[in-house]
This record gives sequence, C-alpha cells and structure tokens, in this order.
Amino acid sequence: MNLDEITKTQDALIKDYCISCNKPLPSGAVFCEYCGPPIRPEDTSRSGTTFWQAMTKISLLTLVFAVLVAYKVGWDYEVFLSSVIEAPVEEKAQEIPKDEDYQLIHYVNVSFANIREEPSKKAKIIGGAGKGEHLVILEKKDDWTQVDMGGKKGWVATRLLSTSIE
Repeated sequence: MNLDEITKTQDALIKDYCISCNKPLPSGAVFCEYCGPPIRPEDTSRSGTTFWQAMTKISLLTLVFAVLVAYKVGWDYEVFLSSVIEAPVEEKAQEIPKDEDYQLIHYVNVSFANIREEPSKKAKIIGGAGKGEHLVILEKKDDWTQVDMGGKKGWVATRLLSTSIE
C-alpha cells in the first residue's frame, strides 16, 4: 500500500469533518484540534416590543393605509373636514315680533320647574311651574331667566323653558 491508499482508507473511516476548516475530526472528538471549541453566539435579549410600541406601530400602519386608500379613491377631504369641524355659529337673540297679532309665549318644557330667589341651584325655592305653564320673562342672566308669576319674581333655569310665537 502506498501513502495515497492509506490516506484514502483513513479518510473513509472518518465520518465527521470540522465545519470551520473542513479537516477530519479524530475519532471520538467533539471539536477540531486546530480550530478549538465553537464560540457561543452572544445572548440576545428577548424583551421584544412593549404593548405601547406595538400599538404605535399598528396605528402608524393604519394611518398610512388609510391615506393610501383615500388617495386611490380620490377622496375629497375638504368636504369631510368641513362637516367635522363646524365653524362656530353665533347665536342670535330671538327678535320680539312687532306685529300685535302675534305674541311671544314662554312656557315650561319639563314636568315641573323650580323657581328660585337667585340665579343659582343652591338658592331658596320660592315656587314652581308645571309643564306647559306660561311665564312672563323679565331678564336673562347666563343660564338663568328671571320670570314674573303673578307678582312674584324668581329665577328658573333657561334650559327648562321653551318659546313659541302665537
């Protein structure tokens, strides 16, 4: 046997090779004597993303998707924004009719309204008015209306009153 045949016979008996240098491993060896033991990779932390980070990413992706869809369908955002963001409307006081044929009538729109001494929820109750009862308005102050009930002056919450022209 020459040297090449011996080497081939030995190589046939060796089943494992080093994955780094591709040299045959001695029988029963776990690692290559030239390369040494393998080095463990650095431990990576498995913290992942927090709930809020995930929610932020999902929100941003949803926003980008919505913008792309709006662009593709030719959505008119100005019409949408004008309906969502309404300009403040100035409230105009109801004009008292000048015609003698018509009268402005104020009446209670709840089952019972307390009439108080002062324009406050904590003020003493001096009377009451039932649903549909007509009241004479003397003055308005913030959310309260001063009324006259047969000589008695008192205050009632404005939201409890309705007005009609008859």
